[in-house]
Order: sequence, then C-alpha cells, then structure tokens
Amino acid sequence: MRIDGYCTLGQDREFDLTAEALLRAMDAAGVDRAVIAPPDRHLAVLNREGNAAMLRAARAYPERFIPCCSVNPWYGNMAGDELKRAVEQGARMLVLHPFVQGYLANDELVWPILDIAARKKIPVYIHTGLPGNSTPWQIVDLAEQFPGVDFIMGHCGATDFWNDVVESVKAVANVYLEASLARPFSFAGYVKTLGKTRCIMGSFAPINEFTFEWDQIRRVLPDAEWPDVYGNNLLRLLVKSGAL
Repeated sequence: MRIDGYCTLGQDREFDLTAEALLRAMDAAGVDRAVIAPPDRHLAVLNREGNAAMLRAARAYPERFIPCCSVNPWYGNMAGDELKRAVEQGARMLVLHPFVQGYLANDELVWPILDIAARKKIPVYIHTGLPGNSTPWQIVDLAEQFPGVDFIMGHCGATDFWNDVVESVKAVANVYLEASLARPFSFAGYVKTLGKTRCIMGSFAPINEFTFEWDQIRRVLPDAEWPDVYGNNLLRLLVKSGAL
C-alpha cells in the first residue's frame, strides 16, 4: 500500500486543497491513501473545527484518507480533552507545529499532550526546520523523555538543520523521518544511511505539488525496492492504535 505521510486539506492563507482535488492527485500518482491534516489556522487556534473537518473527510472517503488531529498545548486541559475526543472519533495521528503554535518543540508545555498520545498509541508528527522552535535534536530530546511515543520528524529539519538529521536520528529508536521539503537526493541518502525502516514518504501537498513530489522521489527510490518507505513504515505506526 502506498501512503502519503502528510497532506494539508482545507483552505487558509497558504493552503487550498479540496478532498476531490487530492483524490485526483492520488489517482494520478498511484497512491492508495493519504494522511490529512488541518491547515495552520486550525493548528493554532480553531483546533476542534479543524479536527472535525479531517474526520468528516475521512468518513466520506474511508478507504483513501487517514485523519490527523491537532491541539495547541497552550490550551492546557482543554487541549488534552480535545485530543482524547478526536482520537476517540477516529483521528490516527497527532500533529504539532511549534512555530505556528508558539512554543519550543521540547518545552514542558507539550508533555501532558504527549502523555495522552502515549496512552492512545498514536504517532506524533512534528513540523521541523524553523530556527529555534523545532530542530532535530529537540525532537530527539522529546523521544528520549517519551520512549513509548513514535515521533515523525516532518521535513527532516529542512532547510536549516539538515546536517543534524543523521546523528540525531541515530541517537534514538522512536524517531522517523518524513520526506517533504527535503530534496529527493538528500532523503535517499537518509534512507540508505539510517535504514529503510526509519523513513516515510510525504508530499506536504498543496505546499508541494503532490504528483511532482511522488515522481521525483521515485526517480531516486524506485517503488519496487522501497515498499517500507512508501507505506509500510507509516502503516506499522498507525495500526498500533487499531486496524485501519
């Protein structure tokens, strides 16, 4: 099964992707399923609204979409309650965006949220790459504190922290790399250095054009040779909370 590890569904300042447009792109690229996450506005403030939209889309296309949810840790107990509600209704991954949500990735503010993620057995996708807010070593710090959580390092620290990726990921067993915004040849290098079970293909559509991203990565990692990267790795993380 080919799964895109991260797409942003909905409309916001930099995002404009409908369910129908994403499905057309998936069909054109030969991708079976896609993880869908809310746009920035819903990551920052309107968490419940964004989570509900992802769950609706996944219910409409249950064989194609895998819904994420997001909560802003600044909401405290309300964030925890919303995370539990969203997961109980079908969300399969938590998305955190420290830059958009306004904290350092490994700040203790996020610890109660990660405790819930551990109990619910859902992976946590964290956007990385922006100076100061979310770096590879900050994700590793979280991974060491929460060994029961699977962390997905969105964008491989691109672009400022690409040179920290290999050594940081080697330091822990529960951090995985997601391909978007990393150049295909760089991502191929990570796959071959860190092993095929630590890397996940994601397009970050519509910031990146879905079919172009899949075409480019396949030029350096042919489908037949890398089924783990194209879906199996992510699937193993997602089914810890139950069959899809």
